[in-house]
Amino acid sequence: MVADPLFDRLARALAGRYTLVRELGRGGMATVYLGTDVKLGRGVAIKLLAPATRAYLGSDRFQREVLLAAQLSHPHIVPLFEADEADGLLFYVMEYVEGESLRQRLSRHGPLSVDDAVRIAAEVGDALQYAHENGVIHRDVKPENILLSRGHALVSDFGIAKLMEERGSTEGPALTGAGIAVGTAAYMSPEQASGDKRIDPRSDVYSLAAVLYEMLAGEPPFTGPSAQAIAARVINDPPRPIRTVRPGLPVHLERALVRGLAKAPADRHRTARAFVDALGAPARERRVSAKQVRWIATACGAAILGWIVWRASRVHPPPGMVLVPAGLYPVGGGGAPRRDSTTVRLDAFFIDSAEVGVAAYRRYLDSTRARPPWTQAPSDQWPVTGVLWSEAVAYCAWRQRGGRLPTEDEWEAAARGPQGFRYPWGDQWEPGRANADSLRDGFAPAGASSLGRSWVGAVDLIGNAWEWTAAAAADARGQPGHVIKGGAFDTSPQNATASYRAVFPDRREWLGHTGFRCARSR
Repeated sequence: MVADPLFDRLARALAGRYTLVRELGRGGMATVYLGTDVKLGRGVAIKLLAPATRAYLGSDRFQREVLLAAQLSHPHIVPLFEADEADGLLFYVMEYVEGESLRQRLSRHGPLSVDDAVRIAAEVGDALQYAHENGVIHRDVKPENILLSRGHALVSDFGIAKLMEERGSTEGPALTGAGIAVGTAAYMSPEQASGDKRIDPRSDVYSLAAVLYEMLAGEPPFTGPSAQAIAARVINDPPRPIRTVRPGLPVHLERALVRGLAKAPADRHRTARAFVDALGAPARERRVSAKQVRWIATACGAAILGWIVWRASRVHPPPGMVLVPAGLYPVGGGGAPRRDSTTVRLDAFFIDSAEVGVAAYRRYLDSTRARPPWTQAPSDQWPVTGVLWSEAVAYCAWRQRGGRLPTEDEWEAAARGPQGFRYPWGDQWEPGRANADSLRDGFAPAGASSLGRSWVGAVDLIGNAWEWTAAAAADARGQPGHVIKGGAFDTSPQNATASYRAVFPDRREWLGHTGFRCARSR
């Protein structure tokens, strides 16, 4: 094994806080190591910046800028825990995500199926939209910064690109003074490549479109012998039409890529959400006329007709929600009062990927002048708690047409899946996957426990805060109330199972650890 002086130096500097295990990856700007949080016993990824960066970034500014990104809490963003300096080395600590990067997937398999490519782009776009709404632009969206875990995409490395870009803008559009690439030329927007400081969310839209192009074509829109050559093509040349390398793509996808890759920001989709929406087939392409249905039924038979109608009616989940497909789901088998185990057939529905947060609930209060559930406002990043069942129902209906609380069966389906697991990740309790069993002294940011992601991509179904469901029930004393699920940060593993249930009345003094998430029929 080749000696790594930086590994040894960082390991000594972090002794007592983190144990370094091995190198995960290395690039011109940073090296990533697998580590273990000594106190919490969880795996982490520690990104060590090249030593030359410290001279011009500065420790205080580095920590301040990166920790702004650490405030982001979203199911498709890799949580960032800490940014610091040790022995003159700048580093930041992220959740270790089991799986692979999109770059590794593309290198191994080449172009992806249309369904997989669009799904990944939609999840990345959802993360970018959330970040943009919170004032953070990624600036370095590329396959290396998109991680794939348990069938879902997570975006990493928010925060550092802005620092590097601002340094580089004084010394050239593509390289910093230390010779470190800012972003990757193939995915940089034309305004980034030309050194324009006026970067807005539409720059990330361009980068996401370039990543989607590569997922479909097997290579990015522009290639060249050097970063400078690629940057020049990004600025000056039109991209090669996707149909020339991937014939047969739906017309709406080709149009979305053409617009997303426009040279002028004003000609692109205004938001990441608009780009993602454009990836869904327009209604006119999804409609099947009665005449066509009769013809298809006659020619192909009812089974094929059902498949065609299913294909034609697919839609992408609304931002911040995940789709739970129609099917048979095991439910019940635990709680007080206990309900018997059974299997139910559910129609497809959408459910929030994370618990409703304080910031989102505050927007509802500002709009409706409803009574806040708190006497002293909590952190915007926390799940909102103390909300009456009736208030949760009102919020979901206000947020979107058809919004509601999930039924108890729907909540369990999102958590347990068709296999009926005890926990979202399987049948065995695994410490660190959920904010439960007093892992920490209080709430974690809503959506931060991505290691506990369920089969459909929902997080925090176990732990953090109990969650209201639409199910009415009576408690052990016969008092009316509604079912809550999932446990809170102080709930034991025995009671923090997906089948466990409790019944609470609509009384605020009972609800300090109870929040909710919304659902909507498909």
